[in-house]
Amino acid sequence: MRLIYEADMAHRLPLELLDIREREFRLDDDTAAYARTLVEAVSDNRDDLDATIGLLTPAWPVDQMARLDVAIMRIALAEIDAGDTPVAVAINEAVELSKRYCAQGAAPMINGALGSYVRQGAPAASDPRG
Repeated sequence: MRLIYEADMAHRLPLELLDIREREFRLDDDTAAYARTLVEAVSDNRDDLDATIGLLTPAWPVDQMARLDVAIMRIALAEIDAGDTPVAVAINEAVELSKRYCAQGAAPMINGALGSYVRQGAPAASDPRG
């Protein structure tokens, strides 16, 4: 989340920041590989993710949303689309992050938007694990 948010705020590539921060975060090999996969998925699909967020939150245009809210939603959507993380876990993580780091109304908005995405037939929504 931190990398996606920082990249957005600093107008830098998330993978560039990951290369810099990987040593700082002292990630084990498995965590580093997962972080890289997730950062790549968000980076490669940013425009599509933002378009999806815009459809899910018509009252909050993406360019006017808090950047941290957008970062959390991008990550959750990328996890849901990849199908490697159970849908319920991806949504719960996003909601918990928003409760901890975002403004008061962010958690219900993120929960509702992601729940709507799954109900509308997200790629991994039929995953028996989610």
